[in-house]
Amino acid sequence: MTNNSAPSRSAAPSHIYYFDVGAGDWEGEFTFRVTSWRRLRNTRSIGLRNRALVVAMALTQRLTGASRLESTIVASPSAGAFGVADNVVRISKFGVTLYLLKERYLLDPDGRGVTVEANEQFSPVPGILTRKFSYPAAIHPSGLRSTYHMPLLGSPWTATYEVGTDRQSLAGELVCDWAKATENARRAS
Repeated sequence: MTNNSAPSRSAAPSHIYYFDVGAGDWEGEFTFRVTSWRRLRNTRSIGLRNRALVVAMALTQRLTGASRLESTIVASPSAGAFGVADNVVRISKFGVTLYLLKERYLLDPDGRGVTVEANEQFSPVPGILTRKFSYPAAIHPSGLRSTYHMPLLGSPWTATYEVGTDRQSLAGELVCDWAKATENARRAS
């Protein structure tokens, strides 16, 4: 029995977002700032390690400006239940990796839902400040917007991304109760 309510793979918002638009190399900039040091201090779930990372990121951004963002998405439309995409995100400054994120997007047959399996590394030294986690995401009906609900730095974050009308640019905003980050990228030539 087939599910008539599921979209065809090629018309599914998640396939448009990850495979038609997203696949390939992207580059741009990443910014991070603490919007409320008071709320950061009062958030007990963060822990000492994450507080130190927040202070280091805020200080680095304040002193040196935006960081370089590079992302490569590899599409596997026929893998898994409804397709899989792998993404490697690197944030760096002066050629030094500050953050490395390897994600696998497992697309839901409903054409919109996504489960993200993530491996992150803070610092250029592998194996020290690392963790694995997963979280949900949703692709909006147009296939050109997304919303991720991710646990980062000991707090829940909401990340929203929008593809530019030219389909060659992507703008993202990540927010939590005490901070905001932005990502602006263009397809690499």
